[in-house]
Amino acid sequence: MRAVKLGLALLLLFNLTGCWSKTELDKLTFIYGIFIDQGKEPGTVEVTISSPLPNRLMSGTQGGSGASDGKAYSMITKTAKTIPEAVILIQKDLSRKIEISHIKIVVVGKEYAREGIGEMLEWFKRQPEIPLGTFIMAAPGKASEIPKLSPIFEQLPDQVLSNIAQENLLFSTTIRDCMLSEASHMGYAMDYLSFGLKSDNAEKKEEYWVGVGGVMLFQELKMRGLMNVSEGRALAWAAGNLAGQIAFPVYSIDWDDDGSGAANAIFLRNTAASSVSMTPEGPLFHVKIKGHASITYFKDSEHRDANKLSPLLLSKLEQKVAGEITAALDRIRQEGVDVLHLGMLVEWNYPAEWKKLRERWKDYYTSEARIKVTAKFVIEDFGSEK
Repeated sequence: MRAVKLGLALLLLFNLTGCWSKTELDKLTFIYGIFIDQGKEPGTVEVTISSPLPNRLMSGTQGGSGASDGKAYSMITKTAKTIPEAVILIQKDLSRKIEISHIKIVVVGKEYAREGIGEMLEWFKRQPEIPLGTFIMAAPGKASEIPKLSPIFEQLPDQVLSNIAQENLLFSTTIRDCMLSEASHMGYAMDYLSFGLKSDNAEKKEEYWVGVGGVMLFQELKMRGLMNVSEGRALAWAAGNLAGQIAFPVYSIDWDDDGSGAANAIFLRNTAASSVSMTPEGPLFHVKIKGHASITYFKDSEHRDANKLSPLLLSKLEQKVAGEITAALDRIRQEGVDVLHLGMLVEWNYPAEWKKLRERWKDYYTSEARIKVTAKFVIEDFGSEK
């Protein structure tokens, strides 16, 4: 009996052994942002990483100062023939091992996007530690310029970019979205950043500021076009991306030539759905928009109240939104970018028809596809009007 008890005690001791393969946190460099550009030499790529500096991060510090002696983050840039080679060169200059499992944001430069992001997506596929939910954006110039932004309300530039993506202003595109679209041979869109110097009159200095300046369109791994904020908003609504966003869409309408009758409507809830039906002329695609609006501003030359003009307001709103979305969809058709994945709708619902269209889908989508947009809205309230 004593031998049995002794054996059990020894077995329990084995469970108290330490981790033989552990890595201490102070031996790692956590990468929060990766910025990828076309290299200066043909056939090269420039990779920039952004990483927090633990020795300068202080709890409660605001505005990214981190410490009085410098920034709370560092940036390292290397150029090589491939992204993995550039990352290896970066690792050689670091005293800690690179850890990319905490990455928050990826930004691609405009020239790199124009040449194609295929190598980047392939690298992501072969790096299982990179979260597929990482947000990806496009820069108006070089991606490596973006981390120069002043993180006024955050400690790190990567946090600013990540917060912008999470607000879902237009498209909160992730690595997963790009990979799935490419695998299906469909198009996709991502936020196109605005970037530049902004004057601070209070402190009499200029700081770099970043925001969402529009949308960049992709098809077959390459940038195919750009859309401004208004066009991007219409496209995002059609794609169902505006549902539940923080910055609710606001529309202005008028019904008198001299502008004496006008109103502003803010949409509190909205949805979008795409479908396809078969007609003798071929597939007919339907994009149906629904929303609940609040009238935040109203004036009428005849002094009628907003409630009595509700049918007119709804008609104007529906016409304006449907018109903007139709124009945005016509634009992406001209660019040959199937952001709504209409080809997949045909494949799922009418596989026999898809077999006929598959080989020439790009040409069919660009020149023959018919898309009908309808809008149906409800006015929930008229502000403080009694």
